[in-house]
Amino acid sequence: MALALRGPLAAALAVGALVVPLSAARPALAADTRTFEAPPYTVAVTVPDPVPVQGDASFPVRVSPAEGVGLGAVAVPRPGTDSTPGHTRVVQSAPGRFTVLVSFPVRGSWTLVIFLSTPAGRRQVAVPVTVAAPGAIPGWLGWAVGLLPLLGLTVFLGFQVRLAGRLEAAGGGS
Repeated sequence: MALALRGPLAAALAVGALVVPLSAARPALAADTRTFEAPPYTVAVTVPDPVPVQGDASFPVRVSPAEGVGLGAVAVPRPGTDSTPGHTRVVQSAPGRFTVLVSFPVRGSWTLVIFLSTPAGRRQVAVPVTVAAPGAIPGWLGWAVGLLPLLGLTVFLGFQVRLAGRLEAAGGGS
């Protein structure tokens, strides 16, 4: 019995092994760089695409103000979005370069307010962001459910090939 299952089981495991790499492969995020004026400074803000942002993920925004400028941020819901401010964390990646990690608690229209501490005083930049609802199911589960019929077909065909081989052997020996 164990030998009879070897072919279909191997095929089933091979198809199942496809689920993990396919679900883990995500396209590289494109980026949209916009410039904002905070006189006398110009601030480059790089927002990853696709927009709208998914609400279940931490959203990285790269900010490049002038060197020697401090940075802070807060995510504020716009009118029509019923929520408290989102969570932000600012990480300095290099002199004059920051990454702001933003988590939005609900979908809707938001404004990411970036505060600049400059020698000329405190400035701010408002970056509009639209947040979509998170996906209904995780990607890996979607792939697993989608490939399940292929797995069933592979097992069925494996048993049919084995049965045909046995019938041929039984008929050929007589």
